[in-house]
Amino acid sequence: MSDAEYKVNNVVLTVSYRDTELDLEKVASNLEGARYAPEVFAGVIYRMPEPKASFLIFASGKANCVGARSIESAEAAIGNLTEQLREQSFDVGEPEIEIQNMVASVEFHRRFDLEQIARNIPNVEYNPEVFPGLVFRMEGSSVAVLLFVQGKGVAVGAKSEEEIRKALDRIAETIE
Repeated sequence: MSDAEYKVNNVVLTVSYRDTELDLEKVASNLEGARYAPEVFAGVIYRMPEPKASFLIFASGKANCVGARSIESAEAAIGNLTEQLREQSFDVGEPEIEIQNMVASVEFHRRFDLEQIARNIPNVEYNPEVFPGLVFRMEGSSVAVLLFVQGKGVAVGAKSEEEIRKALDRIAETIE
């Protein structure tokens, strides 16, 4: 069991309002602070202040939600967006939500000898001339952890906090 501590910094989700076409001009004009410049980008860019999250909203009824720091706050932001769309008289049902990626900063409470890890552990990438961190990919998982000499790291590609914890435990087992 790893004594590493992590903090989720970003959750990325896809949102789908089935069988819905959105009038993006109308969406943008009714969401405070939303931007829509179709000649630059094909969707509405909307930063929700509370709960804090950003959305890319498309005419197809699909959206991406980024910037939330937990699944719960992302789901609350999506619920808030759904309400606002309904208030604009869009007939959106319950959105289908899928977690795509979680990014977490990690503190391992120890230093790492990245050269030694790279020599002794298969399936890691370490090229200090290109990037100062070692890339530790989890077998059978989409999670990768970037390890740095000072004992810090970044976990990417997880779809749940359980996946992050498993990856950190596996690193602790492998490196011990």
